[in-house]
Amino acid sequence: MKANTQRILCRASETLFGFGHCFPFGIQGLSLLVLFLFASGGCDAFRPIESVSKGPVSEVALEGTMSKGPSLRDSTEWIGPARVGQSRFLRAPRLQELEVPDYPGANSIWGATGRDLQGRMYFGVAGYGVDNPSAALWRLDPQSDRFETLGLVNEQLDRLGVRRKIDWAETQMKIHSKIFQAADGRMYFSSQDEHAEAADGSRNALYGGRLWAMDPKTDVWESIHTAPEGLIALAARGRYVVTQGYFGHVLYQYDTQTKQIRSKKLGTYKGHASRNIFMDSRGHVFGIRARIANSYDLDSVYEIGKDRVRISLVELDTEFNELNDWTLSDYAPTGSTDSHGITGFSELDDGSIVFVTHSGALWQIRQIDAKSKLERLGWIHPLGTGYCASLFSPFGRRYVCGFVRSKGGVEEWSIFDIELKRSVILPMSESDRALLRQPQLLIYGSDTLDDQSRGYIVGWKKRANRMAPYVIRLTWE
Repeated sequence: MKANTQRILCRASETLFGFGHCFPFGIQGLSLLVLFLFASGGCDAFRPIESVSKGPVSEVALEGTMSKGPSLRDSTEWIGPARVGQSRFLRAPRLQELEVPDYPGANSIWGATGRDLQGRMYFGVAGYGVDNPSAALWRLDPQSDRFETLGLVNEQLDRLGVRRKIDWAETQMKIHSKIFQAADGRMYFSSQDEHAEAADGSRNALYGGRLWAMDPKTDVWESIHTAPEGLIALAARGRYVVTQGYFGHVLYQYDTQTKQIRSKKLGTYKGHASRNIFMDSRGHVFGIRARIANSYDLDSVYEIGKDRVRISLVELDTEFNELNDWTLSDYAPTGSTDSHGITGFSELDDGSIVFVTHSGALWQIRQIDAKSKLERLGWIHPLGTGYCASLFSPFGRRYVCGFVRSKGGVEEWSIFDIELKRSVILPMSESDRALLRQPQLLIYGSDTLDDQSRGYIVGWKKRANRMAPYVIRLTWE
């Protein structure tokens, strides 16, 4: 009897999640029951969903972000790989540690991932702890699991003859941005220096940041633009590449056809820096603005010390005209770099984009009658606030999922149903939980999938007496 009931529930859930059938709204509770009863046996995935409370889980300040892949033309379609399968994604993934290169100074991967049309994965690496610390760019062949180092940023500066020297030779120690392929076929990413920067935003790093392009056929790099701010985030679509400089949230747009650069300062509060921007199918870019509130500002105004700070999401079109300035609730800003703004985002098959902020608040941008609409979805964690630095939609419809750092510092896998506005924590195997409990492990990443719809999260972990780059592959086979 029990086995037969489990088979019925599994078939029902596959029907629901395959979108061949939808339960009537009057029995949403039944659809939730079907979704979250799997942990009791049968289809190896779920535990029953519990009622959502408003209690906090945590607001942990870490670092975070990630990227996506193809379609080099201006398009309304998903720019990543074909996403196949249905109910297999509605369970916690299995985790596979990848063996990465190691060399003096290699320290971490702060969410900097991407892919090219050939399905190869890219990783931006930060360097610390040595003289002349340099960021690096890696590429992975997912078929062979072989990494190759495509170059160190400081060495590329020397090769190009553009390396500056003030008190010492220029260093670009971190690639923090996502890595995208634009319409000209080249891979775009940005780098940044951190020497002498002030966490309160009063002073940028000595050498600021650089926008880079690399031809994946020849692996030849070009330095496109130099900015006084560290370039921490990047988005690209079709002909347009946009990178964000902190401090100040200055956006720089590079047009790969005209080779022109335009810029616009959104503004931010002291040292606050959002870790991500994102771009929709029209080439419109979305970024965070933080400013001192006016006396008449009431929505999404935060008390930080003696200041009242207004937080909003800004939309710019391809000419950098400002179209929207939406206030954001539950944003949890600070006046320094320890709050991370947009920590993850994921594009769905319908062209909408779901993003999560430092507090764990989920939002969705949709295009309705050629205009953008922002909607608050809820919390990525069933219990409310929680730091989420990874966000994926491997099926591409209705669901987003990612790791949320909960009370006690434990990474939990959460899946959010956009249609029902509900989330649940899914059980993981003991071996995967043990992997996530490694000392001083930090993980980040969003929206980067290979041709098998496997996700990639990155960060650092303790290796001997230092921290080292770390890559985990998420699989749902």
